[in-house]
Amino acid sequence: MTKKAAIYLRVSSIDQNYERQEIELKALAKCLGYEVKYIFEEKRSAVLKMDTRDELTQMRKLTKNEIDRIFIWDITRLSRRAIDFITLINEFTDKGICLHFKDKNIITLDEDGKQDMFVSMYLYILGLFAQMDAENLKAKMRSGRERGLAIGHAYTGCAPYGYKLINKQLYIDEKEAETVRAIFNNYVDGKSIQHIIDILNSNKIPTRTGILWTRNSIYAIITNPVYKGKPELTSITKRDENKKPLEKITRVFKAPVIIESPIWDEAQVQRKKHKSFIDKSKEREALLRGILQCGNCGKAYCTAINGSGVPTYICSDNRANINQKLNCKNGGVACYFLDSICWQTIKDIYAYKNFQDTFTKEKAKNQQLLQENQTQINNFIDKQIELDKENERVNKGYRIGIYTDSEAIRAKGEINNNKARYEKMIEELKAQNSILTAKIKQDFSHYKIPTVELSYEEKKAVCKELIETAKIYSYPPNNRIVQLQLKMGLIFNIVLNPKRRLYYIIDNSTVTFNNPQSAPIFLREELKDKDFTVTCDNNDYFNEEIFGEYSFAQMWNIMDKYGYIQDYPKVKK
Repeated sequence: MTKKAAIYLRVSSIDQNYERQEIELKALAKCLGYEVKYIFEEKRSAVLKMDTRDELTQMRKLTKNEIDRIFIWDITRLSRRAIDFITLINEFTDKGICLHFKDKNIITLDEDGKQDMFVSMYLYILGLFAQMDAENLKAKMRSGRERGLAIGHAYTGCAPYGYKLINKQLYIDEKEAETVRAIFNNYVDGKSIQHIIDILNSNKIPTRTGILWTRNSIYAIITNPVYKGKPELTSITKRDENKKPLEKITRVFKAPVIIESPIWDEAQVQRKKHKSFIDKSKEREALLRGILQCGNCGKAYCTAINGSGVPTYICSDNRANINQKLNCKNGGVACYFLDSICWQTIKDIYAYKNFQDTFTKEKAKNQQLLQENQTQINNFIDKQIELDKENERVNKGYRIGIYTDSEAIRAKGEINNNKARYEKMIEELKAQNSILTAKIKQDFSHYKIPTVELSYEEKKAVCKELIETAKIYSYPPNNRIVQLQLKMGLIFNIVLNPKRRLYYIIDNSTVTFNNPQSAPIFLREELKDKDFTVTCDNNDYFNEEIFGEYSFAQMWNIMDKYGYIQDYPKVKK
């Protein structure tokens, strides 16, 4: 029977060659009769905690059924932290998985799967030396850096934009320095960061990396004191038990001056003014902040002041840097109108005479689904137990010669595939049950909402507790649809006409929003999907059979006919 192996690759700062490691480790595995099933290419340093290394985390999930041996270049590739190294050795040993370190030909388990205590002691000692070596290397690097600073080397090994490094000294790069001066001059003159970005990108002035200018890249230049000739270097001198900084020391060095101190200082004054303006946006009342999402691009909606000075919900894509911008065209809505309408919607939902019945039915339906899912989970678990028994029968049959090698491999492969299939279905059902449980836990405790007056903070807390998501869609020419999904599982559509300041609210299970705008433009005309579908469950809203498909305008007229169109609430701006 073919033995299965994995290869764990992690390049060092000296030897950055995955390919050489992989070729030689594969050759070693093949020579020893192993088939390589998994290859893990670690990108993170071995001095980091083992839980922070993605490939190592995946490798630790392997079981004895999946793998027999793991081939590694040397012990420093596994970990340079003694405690982690020893933990990993014990962890794989307990699973019965052998670790094979090529450079010293160290094997953690013998052919019988037993651990050699002398080898274990040797590995523990090597692990301690690996950690000591890593700590000595870091100390040497710190010492070398401090020595370089003492003899006048630059404070950084990577020159900031506007500078270049020659013989470990900072010199002004005049071409880039002109751009730096233009950035500061425009900013001090009151130009916004976005304005500066647009100027630089429209004039095709490149960043050092070749990507477009962004808010972060401009901000990094404006705030860096190196440009006034006083670069700062901050060192952490003390950390807490969680490695968070407790004490820092900031040292100031010298560098060639690109921006005179008065201009740099004025830029910081402008920055603080701008920061104060941004902070005020967080103070604006916005019930749906953190809840409202763009139905077009999926990004969150944020608040901004529009051209008329009105706080408005807008798609955050408008503020995205140019390298991440999707050019979303979804429109905005005044905060005070949408907040008032959504709050009125919640009040109307709880005041609606049949809502409690609807809520109770929804809860009962979810409980039934939960029970059905659990029954299926139990059935799948029983089938997995039967497969385990079948696997044991195959093993016994193979031992006494009933199965040939190929027959046993084929039978066990089929068993493992079926087990994996059942496991996947179990995980999917558990995920569904998690959602259903959350819906069932929702109660009718907010039934008094329509009769009491709440503060803004209380309203916001209620919205956060009740609303799962709120998605906004723009609809030609100037209409908006906000789809409010409650955590209990019910969905309501709020249809707005901002120009006429009118709206209506409808249960999505009765009048379903089809969102045909989500289809690609070239398909919309061909598909000709209607905007709404009215189901037969419309007795609570309409006294005639009108179920079918309707356009936005047709649905608006129907709702108007039945008196469901409302004026925007009168609120203080």
